[in-house]
Amino acid sequence: MTQQINLETVRSEYHKLRDQRRSLQMATIDANGLPEASYAPFVWFENACYLFLSQLARHTQNLNVNPSLGLLLIEDESEARNQFARRRIIWQGRAEVIDRENELFKTVMQGFRDRFGDFIDIIEPLQDFQLFKVTPKSGRFISGFAQAFQLSGEGLIEITHINPDRSKP
Repeated sequence: MTQQINLETVRSEYHKLRDQRRSLQMATIDANGLPEASYAPFVWFENACYLFLSQLARHTQNLNVNPSLGLLLIEDESEARNQFARRRIIWQGRAEVIDRENELFKTVMQGFRDRFGDFIDIIEPLQDFQLFKVTPKSGRFISGFAQAFQLSGEGLIEITHINPDRSKP
């Protein structure tokens, strides 16, 4: 018997996890085509993820060569009911630099300030930092065993249960 999935509940869980996490893990690709894992604080604004990264960091150097990346937001281990089924969001997208003169830069940096406090006032003027906008092109939300959902559409607002009937091959 297939368990009924309430997609509005799933959507609410997805947004809760996305909005509660303050940092994410990322996978970038270096100049030799090798993957590199890292992390960064982020803000979500108007269907995009924003990262404020130092050019001294390898992930920033990687993004300047290859803007494709994967992002992971994952439930804290201390909150998880089962370590093998931690709730997580996985996004794939491309990063683009937002120029400091762009009005969007000021708006997003205010979002960083609201989320992370006055520390942003210390790093925002540093010219080695770049603001990246990551527009996720695809993604998944996993809320537990057999609870995987495809995220699609503009802003990844469409949620589809990946395997709604496990009795089918």
